[in-house]
Amino acid sequence: MSVEHESVDELLHKSHYTPEELAELLDMSVDFIREEALQRRLRAIIIDHHVVSILRHDVITWLDDRR
Repeated sequence: MSVEHESVDELLHKSHYTPEELAELLDMSVDFIREEALQRRLRAIIIDHHVVSILRHDVITWLDDRR
């Protein structure tokens, strides 16, 4: 079974991301994205130690802070 991936254009226009979507968009590992969120360096919605959603605004802030 193949997994449908959204295009970069579609990902860029989303208002929120899963860790998997954000990792794909930024060409980073999913584990890194999750760790950043769990360590509170990347603001995210976390339920029972699972990163559920990351708002686009928070991604932009996180990227700016990393520069």
